[in-house]
Amino acid sequence: MSETEDRLKKVFWLGGSPCSGKSSISEILAGRFDLDVYHVDEAFETHRQGLNPAQQPNLSKWLASSWNERWMQPVDRLVEDAIACYREHFALIVDDIAGRPDGKSLLVEGTALLPREVAGILPNPSQAIWIVPTSSFQREHYSKREGARRIVEQCDESEVAFQNWMERDIRFAESIEAEVLTLDLQLLKIDGSRTIAENAEEVAGHFQLGAD
Repeated sequence: MSETEDRLKKVFWLGGSPCSGKSSISEILAGRFDLDVYHVDEAFETHRQGLNPAQQPNLSKWLASSWNERWMQPVDRLVEDAIACYREHFALIVDDIAGRPDGKSLLVEGTALLPREVAGILPNPSQAIWIVPTSSFQREHYSKREGARRIVEQCDESEVAFQNWMERDIRFAESIEAEVLTLDLQLLKIDGSRTIAENAEEVAGHFQLGAD
């Protein structure tokens, strides 16, 4: 068994689409079970500095585009671009994990954790779960994010851009759900009927944290 394979035995994967509570749940679990947390979005701020267009063409193209060029595209194209970018980023995430010193168990959380990519290196299905919001939950909560509104205000048609963004994330969530079910992995659907703490409890149960 390689050192990387051995290290992956101590990694938990918390994926899913945006606006599902992944970051909040990861912080609850980290505090309760003494886990290190790898936030994919934070790691990307470092990764973006070293992107190579030959190795990460989709990420490089996305970052070089303006907000208008991104969000005024057809939704189908936006979904395709997102998945292509996440595949490229996942390879960088795995490299980071492989290079970590051995220590605490690690919880990796983020949208770039595509089910098929994670499944390819997953020692046990109990180490991964994906969270997706219902479309109504996403639209309600994303509309309250000031950052998203500031971004689309820079587009030619801000409301069209915002709806494209929402529809992209809804379709991305649908693709995640379909892939998780096809691979017989674990899915948690968020509709607002439970608290973040209750969702965290369900994730902890799936991970079998504190079971020993």
